Amino acid sequence: MRVKVRYFASIRDRIGQDQETVETPSGTTLGALYDELKATHEVLGEWNRLLLAVNGEYMEPDQSLSEGDVVAVFPPVSGG
Repeated sequence: MRVKVRYFASIRDRIGQDQETVETPSGTTLGALYDELKATHEVLGEWNRLLLAVNGEYMEPDQSLSEGDVVAVFPPVSGG
């Protein structure tokens, strides 16, 4: 199945692209996709925790993905 991955802020800058389409097996979880992305883009391992959203909603790593989902990857946010 295909899912679109969108990268934001400093992640986008470090990877050098704002989005990509990833081919992954049916039934893949968000956590498994994230592991796959870290293997492809080693720079993702520089962050202890990233925020992941599926179709505009933050999700847990055990969330199953579906064909056509859009996964957003954000760096952690701090401020006050």
